Amino acid sequence: MIYSNSQTMTFGSKSRNSFWATRKTRNKTWLKLIIATLLTVGSWQVGSSVYLLAKAQFAQYLIAEAWQATLIDEKKHKPWSWADTHPVAKLSFPSLDQTTYVLEGASGRNMAFGPARTVSAGMPGESISTVISAHNDSHFKFLGQIKLNDVIKIETTSGQFAYQVKDLQVVDSNQQQVIIKQQDELILTTCYPFNAIQSGGNMRYQVTASLLSSS
Repeated sequence: MIYSNSQTMTFGSKSRNSFWATRKTRNKTWLKLIIATLLTVGSWQVGSSVYLLAKAQFAQYLIAEAWQATLIDEKKHKPWSWADTHPVAKLSFPSLDQTTYVLEGASGRNMAFGPARTVSAGMPGESISTVISAHNDSHFKFLGQIKLNDVIKIETTSGQFAYQVKDLQVVDSNQQQVIIKQQDELILTTCYPFNAIQSGGNMRYQVTASLLSSS
């Protein structure tokens, strides 16, 4: 009888685990569908900047999943089926408790969903500047809080990299473009000022960090 009860309890445990696993998968599927629907709805149908911010945040969920898949098989994974880009890095700011995922190609379309890497620049671990840009009202809205000597971490398929902030400056993009150097450094850019009533403009906030360590 004791043996029989033990078997029954084990079976019940497996059933409960199976139930919750199935429910979790269904919930995850529904969440993906909701996010995908949000990404396909045009902003003209919603009619507010709140929609754009929500889209930017929800997109990071799918981008994070695509990045995890890339880490497993080191292949390019689109965050959603119609995307013409893919994640190339995970960007973390320990001092600010912020993490975001970087897409390939710094086009306006890609930057609506997350920070994006300039393809003519480099990647961490290469002897050329890595340039990543994002909007100052979404994924880089905290960039103005970063300080000199803060550490920025980047995860790529090549490993883990840490950079230390060495320069903070405001530049006029009409007069000065980002200078890509032949050295392993990180450059982050976003529009400036951060609390501007109207987005756009030619002023940029630029953070430059030098390589601290890699593994």
